[in-house]
Amino acid sequence: MNKVKALIATLLIGMAMPAAAQYSQLGKKNEFMMKVEAGYLPYIGNIGEAGDYGHYLNKHHHGADVNVMVGMNISQDWFLGGGAGVGYYFSSHEQAESMLGAQVFVDFDFRPIWKAIMGLDYQPTSIKWAPEVGARVGGSMLLGPSDTYGTTLTPLVEVYGGLNWYYWYHLNGMRNMSRNWHSFYVTLGVAYMQQTVFLPIRLGWRW
Repeated sequence: MNKVKALIATLLIGMAMPAAAQYSQLGKKNEFMMKVEAGYLPYIGNIGEAGDYGHYLNKHHHGADVNVMVGMNISQDWFLGGGAGVGYYFSSHEQAESMLGAQVFVDFDFRPIWKAIMGLDYQPTSIKWAPEVGARVGGSMLLGPSDTYGTTLTPLVEVYGGLNWYYWYHLNGMRNMSRNWHSFYVTLGVAYMQQTVFLPIRLGWRW
């Protein structure tokens, strides 16, 4: 057993040495990240087969939600993590019932802010803006009465694009480049959940 432990320790040390060397050359690239966002979801239309009582959101319901995501900032450009949120669905139609909802999902985005010269990555020293593309996949459920529709758990799929403002660099310059990925962002996307297609507009903060 001691020999096995010694072998494992040797392997771990051997794996750690090149990783440490890479860190000393390129700096820390993977860091914990959180995102918080608020969104407004204009109604586009219902899809799928309607039940005896119509679609789950059958009165041209718009939505509003708040989401929180945690994950990893990978090589400065990428985010991958999980999220959860609450939603509120409402309509101006008469006799249209407002409903609460909840969602959980996996979220990723790409923000191309690294550049390369002769194959070597470097971090620009004047990053203020960067485009963003991303997607999320998960599930959504209405939290209203279940006697009408039964379980309203549906897939959640969203693709989006937007723009990041790197306020940390804008405010601090090069005094702390390790945090220059802190940003505010705005995105526009297309989402499907609850038998409905929405056009989400989101404003968020990443740090």
